[in-house]
Amino acid sequence: MAIGHKSHKTQHVDLGGKASFTVHKGKLHDALGIPQDEKIPAKDKEPHAGDSPELAAERRSAKGFSKMRHA
Repeated sequence: MAIGHKSHKTQHVDLGGKASFTVHKGKLHDALGIPQDEKIPAKDKEPHAGDSPELAAERRSAKGFSKMRHA
């Protein structure tokens, strides 16, 4: 399953000396065909054999974000 070239809202996150990264909001929802207002099930956050490297990275990121504390 390939991730489309739809323009997504991006947000740059800077963790100081640790790291920084860019979040593409809604990208995984679009790739999986899940509406934006629904949560992505945990089983869909696991990378699968045959995923493109980009989709696998989005899945891993979503899994990590779900473990973070949100304000």
